[in-house]
Amino acid sequence: MVDKDYVYPEVGEALRKAREDAGMSQDQLAESSGISRITISRIEQAHINPSFRSLEALAQGMGRKLTISFDACDE
Repeated sequence: MVDKDYVYPEVGEALRKAREDAGMSQDQLAESSGISRITISRIEQAHINPSFRSLEALAQGMGRKLTISFDACDE
């Protein structure tokens, strides 16, 4: 069973990489997405899990589309 309070660091890592690949600072992404810089920082540092709505806004702010993948587990 999945712990509902678990924070997924992979999401923050993917956001940071996409933001840096787009050549954007957290402030620039905040301005273009409407998501606060503090929230972006907290996602990137794996302090919070973002909503899908926030992820969509962040993707659009970087001129990207949000994609989701269900990969096989390595268990």
